[in-house]
Amino acid sequence: MKVIVVGAGIAGCICARRLSDMGHEVMVVEKGRGVGGRMSTRRMNGAIVDHGAQFFTFRDKRLLGYLQEWRDDDHVVEWYDHVPNRPDLACRSRFRGVWGMTAPAKHLSRALKIEKNFFVQFIKWSRGTWMVEEKGTNGRSLNADHLVLTLPVPQTLELFSRSSFELETKVMSKLMKIRYTRCFALFGLLDRVSSVPIPGTIAHPTPQIDWIADNQLKGISPKPAFTLHASSQFSDEIWNVPDNDGILSLVPVVEGLMQAKILEWAIHRWHFSKPLVTFGESHFHSPDRHLSLAGDGFSGERVESAAISGWEAAESITQGA
Repeated sequence: MKVIVVGAGIAGCICARRLSDMGHEVMVVEKGRGVGGRMSTRRMNGAIVDHGAQFFTFRDKRLLGYLQEWRDDDHVVEWYDHVPNRPDLACRSRFRGVWGMTAPAKHLSRALKIEKNFFVQFIKWSRGTWMVEEKGTNGRSLNADHLVLTLPVPQTLELFSRSSFELETKVMSKLMKIRYTRCFALFGLLDRVSSVPIPGTIAHPTPQIDWIADNQLKGISPKPAFTLHASSQFSDEIWNVPDNDGILSLVPVVEGLMQAKILEWAIHRWHFSKPLVTFGESHFHSPDRHLSLAGDGFSGERVESAAISGWEAAESITQGA
C-alpha cells in the first residue's frame, strides 16, 4: 500500500518507519527544511542549541528497540536520571541526541523518502485515492492509498477547511476541542562557561520561566550556549510584543542564574507547545476514508506519547482496523 505521512515530527517518523518496515511504500511530507518537529536543534556561530524538547524518556516496551538502535548507532545517550537536591523531580533516565534532539528523527527517517519544504495546500479523497497538493502554481502533487496527518490539530483543521473536507460531526467536535499551550523560547550564546551545576538544567527558577538549560554542559555544544522556555502564562503575556521588549525581563534572569553574559540571542515562538486538552485516544483512524490522524494532540505532551501515537496509527493502518 502507498502511504503519505504529513509531518516529520516524532509521531510522523515513527509511523512512517513502522509502515516502511512492514512493507508499505511510504512518503513523508514536511513543510520545514528538516525533520524532528519540536525535537529541534539549531546552530548559532559554532554553538549548538536544543530550543524545543530538551529530552525524552521511553518506558513503553514497544519503543525500547528503537532506543537501543539509536544508542548502538551513537545517535542517543543518557543525559541524566535525577537532579541533585530536587526530590520533586522523578528519577528516571532522560535521553538526548548526541548532536541535538533532532537525532532520533534523523535516524528514523534516513531510509525513508521525504519531500521537504512541502507546504500542503489541500487534500482530496477521490475514487479510492488521496491527492496531496503543494502550495504554489508549480507545486508538487502526490497520490496515495492512505493518508496520515501528524500536524498540530489546529493546522489539520485549517487544512480540512482549505480542502472543503470534514469528518463525522462527533469526530470534528472532538478535534475542535483540542487545545495547546504556547511557549516563548529564548536561546543564544554566552561569553563564558556558565555556573549551572550538573546536569545543566534549572527547572522553574521563577514564575515566568519553566526551564533553563546549558547546552554546553548538556554535551551538545562546543561553545557556551543556553536555552530558556518561558512559562505558558508569561508566554501569552509577551507573545505579541516586539522581540526586544519580550526578552527585557528574561535576560537579567538568565545572566544572573548562569553567571554569564549573553553575547547573541534568538527567539522562537512555539505556537503548539503542549496539549492541554487531547483527543482522548492515541490516534484517529478511519478505514473507510483511508485516513489516520496522530501526534501529541491525541496522546499527550511527552515525546514518548507522540511516538506511541505514531506507532499505534501504523498498527491500525496495517491491520485495517
